[in-house]
Amino acid sequence: MSSRATRSLTALVLALTVVSSAPDASAGAWLPAPGNGYLKLWVKYLPGFWFTAGDGQRYDYGAYHELFVNAYFEVGLVDALALWVHAPMVQAFGLEDTRARAMRWHVTPGDPTVGLRLKVAQVGRASFALDASLRGPVAPSQEVQPVYSSMGPDFRQVGALRIGNGSTDAALTFSMGYAAERFYVSGSFGAMFRSNGYDPAGTMTVEGGGRIARGRVGLRSRVTAFLSLPVGTAPRHESPSGMGNGTRYWGFALEADVRVAARWDVGASFEGGIGPLLRQTGGPVINVFAATSF
Repeated sequence: MSSRATRSLTALVLALTVVSSAPDASAGAWLPAPGNGYLKLWVKYLPGFWFTAGDGQRYDYGAYHELFVNAYFEVGLVDALALWVHAPMVQAFGLEDTRARAMRWHVTPGDPTVGLRLKVAQVGRASFALDASLRGPVAPSQEVQPVYSSMGPDFRQVGALRIGNGSTDAALTFSMGYAAERFYVSGSFGAMFRSNGYDPAGTMTVEGGGRIARGRVGLRSRVTAFLSLPVGTAPRHESPSGMGNGTRYWGFALEADVRVAARWDVGASFEGGIGPLLRQTGGPVINVFAATSF
């Protein structure tokens, strides 16, 4: 294969490499009016391939699947203040033991996040907000299964699957957005502080979209980053789930929805990678969802 073809194939593979963590479903810089709100339910599926360790080395390993059921809810409390909750209701992880050629499944509720969003300014069509949130460790945090290479005959261990983060995470995020009649753009940046000596992390999101076909179809695209800063005291975790300590990624999402009833939308999104990731699997993420406002 020529070097040009190799580079093209590498670029295509990177475009299909994704993070295993579900993106925040929050509404960025905008808040619902008091008593109004938003509800989103979605199913996420990830067929994983390759595991990228903390040293950047990429390993082939056994078959890996994630199937999650998630809910996001927000409601306006008073003027300029909203409450939101992200609840991973069921998370199922399937990992092949390459030595025994057997698949094992691990099922658990996920780690819920509760947050408050405060509108700090409104300038014409531009809005600015501040989010404070707390994520609690509900899912088991210990290693539940070794991850073995798919390369025989020794099938050496290259990591260990974790199905919970194992830390209490407090985050502060500043967001800004501009909404025109048919499109919007928004962005955010923030910091996450983690217990148990875990590395703190920086977060970033840039998003844009709009509605077409007389408002019946919504289109959105999003770039996200989660960048652990290697200053914590706890060991970093080598897990294909990306849960635990030390994960880093850059990713993108393309999303579309269709209005099927008054205030009800159904849709799907595809997530991929646009940059290096560490301590997690690659693989395309597909989400299907239903959402409503009230």
